[in-house]
Amino acid sequence: MTPPVPPPDAASLYLVARSCAGLGDALAEVGRRVRRLSEQIAQDWPDGRGHEWVQRTARLGNELGREAAAAVELGEAYARQAADPPAWGSVPPVVGHAARHAGVRLGGTEAQRVDDGRGMRIAQLPDDARAEPN
Repeated sequence: MTPPVPPPDAASLYLVARSCAGLGDALAEVGRRVRRLSEQIAQDWPDGRGHEWVQRTARLGNELGREAAAAVELGEAYARQAADPPAWGSVPPVVGHAARHAGVRLGGTEAQRVDDGRGMRIAQLPDDARAEPN
């Protein structure tokens, strides 16, 4: 049996929040550089293969931008939780919803739940694909 995990202290949560913000800034900067690279490739390699690389690097730059925004959002959520310690209760905080017990159960002996917005993504078919064939 694993020992209970003590709730985190506000200083630790603020440290994580600052780290997430720093990660977000770094990812955003790399994303900007990759998008500039994409523009340079478009100028220097105007044929079909160059166009393929432009698309690839542009997608990578966009994905890095989305991940940067997600890291900043996560940091802000940790900062909000650090500012509101009474909401933690005896349950370790779940980002965005301090005492909510929703979401997918994680494997393990504790069977803790995670917030749907932050937890595992379960693959599902679109509604029109679920219809039974005639």
